[in-house]
Amino acid sequence: MGMISRVRGRIRSDSFSKIPTMKSEDKIANIVWLLSLVLLLPYWAPRGLLVALGGAWLMAAYTCLVLPVLISANYRYPARWYPSVVHFAHITALRLRRPAACALAALKTVYAPLERTEKFFLQMNNLSTMLSQLLIFTACDRLMVSRGKLTSLYSLMFYNVITYSVSYVREICTKEDWSPYVNVTRHSRVKHLAMSATKIVLEWTKAVTFVVTITFILLTLGLEQGMAHYRPNILYTAITGIYYLLSERTFLELGPIAVAGLKLERLEGMESMYFGVWARGITTALAVPLVPALAWYERWRLAVLVTYLCVFVHGRHRLGEALDKLNTARGSLVKFRRATAEELSMLEDVCAVCLGNMSSARVTPCAHFFHADCLRRCLTTSDRCPICVRPYVFY
Repeated sequence: MGMISRVRGRIRSDSFSKIPTMKSEDKIANIVWLLSLVLLLPYWAPRGLLVALGGAWLMAAYTCLVLPVLISANYRYPARWYPSVVHFAHITALRLRRPAACALAALKTVYAPLERTEKFFLQMNNLSTMLSQLLIFTACDRLMVSRGKLTSLYSLMFYNVITYSVSYVREICTKEDWSPYVNVTRHSRVKHLAMSATKIVLEWTKAVTFVVTITFILLTLGLEQGMAHYRPNILYTAITGIYYLLSERTFLELGPIAVAGLKLERLEGMESMYFGVWARGITTALAVPLVPALAWYERWRLAVLVTYLCVFVHGRHRLGEALDKLNTARGSLVKFRRATAEELSMLEDVCAVCLGNMSSARVTPCAHFFHADCLRRCLTTSDRCPICVRPYVFY
């Protein structure tokens, strides 16, 4: 019996003690990993299992509920092989960096002529804007309108009529010279007969065209003649209307005026730059979800065109250009601190550049106060203070 007990103890101490036991955290990590695989299976189902069962809303709700839980659980209980995989991926990326850099340089060289073509295309602002609007309207037509496949063309025509009406009314409201005559020179009172006649005919032509256009549109909408293929819904009207308003030049010029009326001090007089970034960002964001939707319904050519023109070209060039302008303007003011409310209340002065009241201001190193936009405009021509003409020295 004593021999058997010694042999049993030796086996326990030498053999079973060398078998690594799995810790509880490792068990939880493996369980979390397996559950993650199970919960991600619906995304790999053909044609979308959740979309087929409950539509896109079920897929969105499932994603919002499940993915944050999976990410947090795997972060709290990471499996042992996670760091190894991350380290291996890092080493592989370092080894592939040089060939990838060479391939990227080759792609840039090949893409350079196409990039010049894109910039030339965007310089034709009216044409590029109209094509992007037509693509977005057509994509919304194919996705959101079951009947009436000419809804996109009707909508674009109606929006253009509205734009023409707004621009004509704006021209009338901002017009300063109401005289129908044209003088020979600026300071002369002698009337130029031919130019005066041309101006009168042109103004009357604009007025008659405006009245006829509005009358025709009202009759068309009232009598509903020829509107059999025009069947917009609320979602279609909202998306196309927002895209058109934020891409058309007339409303891009009126937008900063409306934002300036809100008197947001944080914008510091740079409403046009901020509005440009907002408009380009929203139009690009509206075009992005249309691409997978078109691919889902196998509208491949339209999906490629929307991706390239409305997302890539307009997002890369126009949104990038607007962001560069805004960042440059903000960067020029970074060194100048904002004036506090106490300083402005004690100052009781106006901006020396525009002679306007200062509800917000920037302070120069020489203790002079200016509107941020006025100071930015001065910095484009000189690096000296507009009042004391001293160079700016920052400590």
